[in-house]
Amino acid sequence: MKPSGKPSIEQAVQSLLSVNMGLQRDERLLILGDSSGDGGELAHEIGAVAEKLHPLTRTLIFDPVGGHGQEPPKEVWEALLGDGSVGRLETEGLLTSLLSKEGGSGTLDRAASLLVESDGAQADVIVAVTHYSTSHTSFRKLLTQTCGVRYASMPMFEREMFFGAMDVDWMDLTISTNVLARALEGADYCEISSNNGTSLVVGVSGRPVLPDDGMLTQNGKFGNLPAGEVFLAPVEGTAEGVLVLEWGPLARFKSPLTVMIDGGKVVSVIGGASDEVNWLEGLLSAHPNNTNIAELGIGTNQAATRPDNVLESEKILGTIHVAFGDNHTFGGVVKAPLHQDFVLFNATLVAVWETGGGRRVLLDNGKRGW
Repeated sequence: MKPSGKPSIEQAVQSLLSVNMGLQRDERLLILGDSSGDGGELAHEIGAVAEKLHPLTRTLIFDPVGGHGQEPPKEVWEALLGDGSVGRLETEGLLTSLLSKEGGSGTLDRAASLLVESDGAQADVIVAVTHYSTSHTSFRKLLTQTCGVRYASMPMFEREMFFGAMDVDWMDLTISTNVLARALEGADYCEISSNNGTSLVVGVSGRPVLPDDGMLTQNGKFGNLPAGEVFLAPVEGTAEGVLVLEWGPLARFKSPLTVMIDGGKVVSVIGGASDEVNWLEGLLSAHPNNTNIAELGIGTNQAATRPDNVLESEKILGTIHVAFGDNHTFGGVVKAPLHQDFVLFNATLVAVWETGGGRRVLLDNGKRGW
């Protein structure tokens, strides 16, 4: 008889915990979710499986914050850092600045120093199956960089991804991703172009080139699952040109949006359907820093195929993605209540080294050159 219903995710969750996270018997695991869309339901399902595999598991679901890159609410900070630590952050006048993302780098440094003096995090491993991304938040950065938590960020994750982009040869993906990261190291700027009219230059000199290969087994490691990209924060103020967007986070645009970029920021959005232009303009105008060109990434995952979910589409081998908004958690200096990625298909990326005039084509119309 043909089995009915959804396929079991037990083996997939076991692989996630053992292979990707390196979870040990005595470590505390937290499954984190929000109640937007199916996020809470999926987090509960993953949590129930994880509890059978690993007794030191708990699941926490919170109300959605409303946007990618926005900080989780105070109660989530308390659940992970303890009432005492959060109380000290409040007493020192830091928590409000952290939650609003308005404080400078000194705010995060002061918060980190207080947490070092505390009892640390209330989990060793976090699997964040939230709808809205917690990747680019001070909350996540403090947990990983200060408390040593291993953190898998899985915003907009869908159950089917366990049997698609997550069903990959992790060793092969790790090798390929790190080869690309090394190929990009030391470049001064990158040229991005496409037959759809995209023509963009971003400065990258001095910025760390980060591989996201899905292997989060060392303390303090952070990354997406599904994984498979190399990314960096362009130097603020350097991005210049035109970015033509054919895909949004969850669907193809009715017609392409042309984004004009000057001085490292989006200055206008033209063309496209009026409702989609209004949506993007609304995101960008919600905060002055939302227009920052925050990220340049290249997909490396051969098992990723879906163009209709940006969590997976930005990992597709040969794609490029550019993000607007926050980049303070991975080498940039901009804090914003937004981090939104957009994926380019069949684009070309050339890395340029000014000293010696070196140029290397890393992608040629979507075909890998590394």
